[in-house]
Amino acid sequence: MSATSQLRKWLPLLLRILVAAIVTLPAVGKFLDYGGQVEFFASLGIPAPEILVLVVGTIEAVSVLMLLLGIAGRVAALALVGVMLVAIITAGVNPLNLTVLLASVGILYLGTGPYSLWEPEDRLWESTA
Repeated sequence: MSATSQLRKWLPLLLRILVAAIVTLPAVGKFLDYGGQVEFFASLGIPAPEILVLVVGTIEAVSVLMLLLGIAGRVAALALVGVMLVAIITAGVNPLNLTVLLASVGILYLGTGPYSLWEPEDRLWESTA
């Protein structure tokens, strides 16, 4: 097996683990420190912070779970791309949100790899390629 095929086999799994490792704590923190997160969102000028903290926390938590299990990983990665773009625009670039953004784009391109439970979007992706 060539190095390229090995990389194509393992890179999606590594990207999924990387994203999960970075996003899990902030996602859970949005629920555990709800008041602090609402204040932080409000300080950034985000409208309806009481609602958006819950929305963003839910998107992050569900996306992490989907990526770890390999269930519709491109859908989860697309959701995280949106969240990270808003985070970068409102709070500025930092190494973590940039890493999650780039890894999510990688998952969008590569899919979640052979160690996935369900990738329904691959049929659509492959039929248009």
